[in-house]
Amino acid sequence: MTRVGVLGPGTIDIIELPGQEPVQRPGGTTLYAARALRFAGAEPVVIETPGLVISRLRHTEEGTVQAIDRVAEPADPGWLAERLDRFDGCSWVMLGGQTADDFPAGTIALLAEHGHRMLLDVQGLARGNRPGPVELRPFPIEAIGPVDAIKLNAAEARAAVGGDTPDQVRRLGVAEALFSRGPHGALLILPDREVDVSASGDTFSDPTGAGDSLAAFYSLARTRNAEPEEAIRFAVERVERLYTA
Repeated sequence: MTRVGVLGPGTIDIIELPGQEPVQRPGGTTLYAARALRFAGAEPVVIETPGLVISRLRHTEEGTVQAIDRVAEPADPGWLAERLDRFDGCSWVMLGGQTADDFPAGTIALLAEHGHRMLLDVQGLARGNRPGPVELRPFPIEAIGPVDAIKLNAAEARAAVGGDTPDQVRRLGVAEALFSRGPHGALLILPDREVDVSASGDTFSDPTGAGDSLAAFYSLARTRNAEPEEAIRFAVERVERLYTA
């Protein structure tokens, strides 16, 4: 069975959907990426970083409003080194942070030194490192480190590089950028071209974790030696299947 690594903090989500009372439940990248990988018949290899994030998400027709009540501790290189052998056999590792300090530069470098290819969700970098209402902001491009792919959405791109066009996203210097459009699909931004993959546009009744799932499916396809164009098509199709079932 194909193994894909997932690294990130455990999370408790307090989720409010339109017309419903808030519900508290486990969440975060480690949960939603693992669920997606199992859905696709793969084996998630999850390492949860120290501490526990508490996140409040209010989904509305206009989008999602989020606050972070508590942040996790950084996954320091020394801490990860003691556990890194668990990722043996994982050619790709997905980094799913919630805030900017989750993955120090040395931690990303350590994974690269051990031959792991990485997909980083830049949502955490754009959120900063303090609890409170999420306000997206710029971050140092060097914080991305030597990853092979990133996942972001339009708001995160505007915060990071001042705009959400493909050429602006390319300023982040990563070869494969998954630009998520939620139920409308995704745009894969490569150094010399874009691959636009549309979805039905059907609204997800609960969109929590859809971006994590997109990144997980993409990482799985790349692990299986799919080319980027094939991988993004696989990822978009699987997200729609998972979230509209």
